[in-house]
Amino acid sequence: MEEELQHALSSLKRNKNKENVISFLKLIRKYFPPSDDFSITLWKSGIYEYVLDRRGIAMLRVAEDEYLPYMSAYEKRLDFFQIPENLINNFDWKSVLKQLRDIVLEYSKRDKNFVKIAEILNDVILKNI
Repeated sequence: MEEELQHALSSLKRNKNKENVISFLKLIRKYFPPSDDFSITLWKSGIYEYVLDRRGIAMLRVAEDEYLPYMSAYEKRLDFFQIPENLINNFDWKSVLKQLRDIVLEYSKRDKNFVKIAEILNDVILKNI
């Protein structure tokens, strides 16, 4: 498990292209807890936010209504190959792994099997800083 993640990360660090980013995102999606309550922020641009959850990538459009004190949100599911180039260029794998580690640690309070996954993620982060 850790070797596969380390290999994907090495490829990503060597060449941050769309294929390597997609491979990395598909791989770390496997580490998500079985819950729809968690997501990782990949990139924000204005009112748009790209997130990764266990179902894939979503683009969220969040805006504050002009005359009312309400927020409106819209979600659009994207195929991995629809990721914009700006996300690829600004991709921060450290932030992604740290967010995933925090999610897994939070979920490990419910399911102790996720403690091992959190340790693996932490080891990979520390080895690659």
